[in-house]
Amino acid sequence: MKCARVLRGVLVVSFLAVPAAQAPDDTKIWQEFVAWLNAQPDVNQIGPDRYKAKLLADGMTPAQADQRIAALGRLTPQHRDEIGVIYFNKLYATPGQTRFTPQPNAFLVEMTKGLKPGTALDVGIGQGRNAIYLASQGWDVTGYDVAEDGLKVAEQNAVKAGTSIKTVKARFDDFDYGTERWDLIYFVYVDAPITDPAFIAKVSAGLKKGGLLLIDRPFHPLDKPQPGWPPPTDQDKVNALPKAWSNLQLVRYDDTFGIADWQQTREPREVQTLRLVKMLARKW
Repeated sequence: MKCARVLRGVLVVSFLAVPAAQAPDDTKIWQEFVAWLNAQPDVNQIGPDRYKAKLLADGMTPAQADQRIAALGRLTPQHRDEIGVIYFNKLYATPGQTRFTPQPNAFLVEMTKGLKPGTALDVGIGQGRNAIYLASQGWDVTGYDVAEDGLKVAEQNAVKAGTSIKTVKARFDDFDYGTERWDLIYFVYVDAPITDPAFIAKVSAGLKKGGLLLIDRPFHPLDKPQPGWPPPTDQDKVNALPKAWSNLQLVRYDDTFGIADWQQTREPREVQTLRLVKMLARKW
């Protein structure tokens, strides 16, 4: 994504102009940054401001540190998947993190209330807050994620909750959705390509006839810019989701502002009101 915004917008590196002649070796710059990321004890120690402080402590001048941060901003889009895995592994393994609520998603809870349990796919399962809830309601839940440490935490949390879930390490584009395999597929606060026709076709094929698709995530507000967010794209347009998923029967669609599950903040927790789009659709 643009602005070096990684996945759920959790790591932002500023873009500054760097003269090509002064730019250090890109491979070395990136390797040093990744080594620093991996060495941090928890997610609260990660951020461009903290890395700049490290560079200054190592003897760089403020101008040199700014140039290094700018170079990382230029390199981050090329390594989006790599840095995303590192970040989310740190996040899900951090006790007491404040970036997201550990409670199950309210829209998912509301929309599945009273449904006959079946097979469910949790896209971007994370530490398992939604999968574990559904499993406690009798659903057979499988979840996939790129964050291997997150999958381990999800499995541990499921055991603590007295439930059972299945986990798979995979990305959006390489997971096997199968054919008529799922009664419910849900995307809750994940940056999946949910308006891409090829992706929609794969996910739709995986739904059973009568199966449900649920989406709940923040989108860019169209009426005013939001600091730290990339420019709006086609998926941010009004009714973009129902149009993209027109092969399914729309059951419910909300486009409003509210308190997000993911706050993307360090301590102290800052409650943010974001544009939230929620959709439930059924396969004909």
